[in-house]
Amino acid sequence: MKSKISLFILLILVSSAFISCKKDKTSEFVTTELGFSFKHCVDNKDNYKAKVGDILYGEMEIRVNDSVKLYSNYGKPERLFSIISSDKGTIDEFLLNLHVGDSAIIIIPADSASKYASNLVLRHTDKVYFYLKIQQIISQKEISQEDQLMIEQQQKEFDTIEQYIQKKSLKAEKQESGLYFVKQVEGEGEVAKYGDEVLVNYSVSTLDGKVIDTNIKTVAQNSGIYSKDRTYEPFSFVIGDEGLIPGWTQGITLMKKGGKAKLIIPSKLGYGQNSYGPIKPNTVLIFDITLINIVRN
Repeated sequence: MKSKISLFILLILVSSAFISCKKDKTSEFVTTELGFSFKHCVDNKDNYKAKVGDILYGEMEIRVNDSVKLYSNYGKPERLFSIISSDKGTIDEFLLNLHVGDSAIIIIPADSASKYASNLVLRHTDKVYFYLKIQQIISQKEISQEDQLMIEQQQKEFDTIEQYIQKKSLKAEKQESGLYFVKQVEGEGEVAKYGDEVLVNYSVSTLDGKVIDTNIKTVAQNSGIYSKDRTYEPFSFVIGDEGLIPGWTQGITLMKKGGKAKLIIPSKLGYGQNSYGPIKPNTVLIFDITLINIVRN
C-alpha cells in the first residue's frame, strides 16, 4: 500500500469534528519550503505515535481550496494512509506527527496533490485540504492474515480482468487506482470534472455478460430485467455527490461530452466485500456508459 488515496468513494455529510478542527485557533500551521502545511487540532501526545510502515485508520475529508468537497468517509472510518518513508517534503513527514486520537489539517499545493489523490483537475493556484481524524494506528506487525487474503483476492481479480480483456481484444487503459478504461467514442470538448453535472446512459454487467442494471429500456427488455414500474431515462448527477461507487465516478472524469466508454471495475472500486442486490461480494463490474451532456458548475 502506497501513501496515496483514491478520491473515488461514496461521499457523505461533513463531520462536525472536521468543522470544529477548521475553526480551532489553538495551534498554528507549520509550513515547509515546498508549501505543505500542517496543523494539529487535537494532539494526544501520550498515545501511540505513528512510525514508518504504520497504517493510519480513521476518518478523512478532502476539499479543494477548503470549499469544494471531493471526499468524506465520516461515519465510516477506514484505512487512510500507509506511511512509507520519513522523507522531507512529503505528506509522510506530517503523518509521522500523528497519534491515536489526533485530528489535524494538512494542506498541499496543487502541483504536489496528484501524488496523493488521483484524477484531480486543479489550477496551479489551488490547494487541497486534508482533514484527518485518527482512530487507530496499525503497525506492520499487526497486518493480519486477512489483509494478505485480500491482496490475493485482488490479484485474482486483476488476472481475471486481464484474461477478459485479452479474450475480448479490448484496448484497455489501466488507471493507477485499478480501474480499466476502454474508450469507444472520443467525445468533444473537455473531460468531465468534479462539481460538473452530467447526464448519462449506462448498463452494468458482470464478466460473464449478465446485465444487472440499466437505465436504457431496450437493454432492460433484451436482458430480461425490464420493470414497468421504473422510468427509463438518462441519469443525472453531480460528480462528487454521494451515492456512486468509486470506479464509476473516476471513469466519468475520463470522458468527454458525447463519449462512450466501457469501465471494468474491480471490486475494491465497486462494492468490495459487500453484497448489493444481485451483486455478490468481490464482484468485478462492467459499466457501458454514454456521456450525453456536461453542465459546468
